[in-house]
Amino acid sequence: MSDTNAQDGLGALRRRATSASDPEALAALIFNAASQGEDRIGAWEVLDQHAILEQSRRLMAQPGWQELPLAGIAVGVKDIFDTADFVTAYGSPIYVGNRPAGDAAAVAALRAAGAILPGKTVTTEFAYWKAGKTRNPHNPDHSPGGSSAGSAAAVSAGMVPLAIGSQTAASTIRPAAYCGIVGFKPSLHRISLAGVKGLAGSMDTAGCFARDVADVALLASVLAGRPDWRDPSRSDAAPPALHFSKSPEWNLAARWMQDAVDGIAVALAQAGAPVTRADVPASFAPLAEAQTRLMAAEAARDLAPEARLHRDSLSVPLQDLIAAGQAMTPDQQEADYGLRDAALAQIDALFAGADVLIAPSALDEAPRFEAGTGSPDLSRAWTLLGLPSISLPAGLGPNGLPMGLQLAARPGHDRALLQAAYWVEGYLAADRRHAGP
Repeated sequence: MSDTNAQDGLGALRRRATSASDPEALAALIFNAASQGEDRIGAWEVLDQHAILEQSRRLMAQPGWQELPLAGIAVGVKDIFDTADFVTAYGSPIYVGNRPAGDAAAVAALRAAGAILPGKTVTTEFAYWKAGKTRNPHNPDHSPGGSSAGSAAAVSAGMVPLAIGSQTAASTIRPAAYCGIVGFKPSLHRISLAGVKGLAGSMDTAGCFARDVADVALLASVLAGRPDWRDPSRSDAAPPALHFSKSPEWNLAARWMQDAVDGIAVALAQAGAPVTRADVPASFAPLAEAQTRLMAAEAARDLAPEARLHRDSLSVPLQDLIAAGQAMTPDQQEADYGLRDAALAQIDALFAGADVLIAPSALDEAPRFEAGTGSPDLSRAWTLLGLPSISLPAGLGPNGLPMGLQLAARPGHDRALLQAAYWVEGYLAADRRHAGP
């Protein structure tokens, strides 16, 4: 882990970056942090010292560059976002050596805000199941989660203070939880996906990683063009009203996880937040299964060129996903979209008068590396509905690995979610809480 980045907050890193004497000094600062521990963690698909220096030169040649919101801050970029100065392979051998002609819109927004991109972070194959090389910084024998594995691990390890990823089921929330950092998935379409390789278009969403809520809010505000998201702190804010909504997938969670989240709900209530509890309404119960089916159908559509021309270069799990999607009839797909739309029409019933839903971010601690990237089940329904969601570090499980608490708000209520998360973050004390035996 990079001790400098792990101990310094974003503000301190920004001050160091903007006081760099020349581009060489700024580039060395960024590269040294980004490369530290890489041989153990494997967060980078591409890490390019020369490209860092060139970006530093271009940035420091701009008048007033020190005033940009991300001036000189290193940001990791998941390797499904196109970048003009780095190879972009989407986690697939099909695209080895692929050099896009331009940047994805989100990458362009980062550059305009003064960010420096050290390289591309590891993704699973087309942001689906097949894991890359990345290991969990807390214990390299375990998975960092997926599909945004490299982005989450790089932030957790202090290689970069910020990173971007994506989510189609749980690909931001779950890696953030496993790696003990903050992961934020905004409402659908709040961050442009132009120039991003998609898996399932109606659910794909950009995601943001940082070490705390304030930093993730800054990153998200830049990407979404929403300066009103930038500062989630409100000294006069009342505690958010929270609803502990148990879906059918709750019963799949490890018992220690259930007990830990129950305990957190009690603690938040004692801290002043109104907390209600109930099972999800019946119309929401089948949504996780609907998300699974629709993701397959949309992947079969969105990855049709690769399936037609390069099927043998796809992993067996991805081939199976595409085959399942191809087998779905139009009537089956419309029925599942109908379930989603009916649930959205009754969204207030899900929240039961509260501002924010709470749940575990994952079913258990990070699995061992060879077992895969973990289950996305606890995020499937919320992603299908397009709810903004965030995972906060919430302590350690029985094996000493991080756990996360997931919060979600109504579609479009991203700013309110960030403000609620900032309040909740103050009561979690992740480094002192221990869940499990």
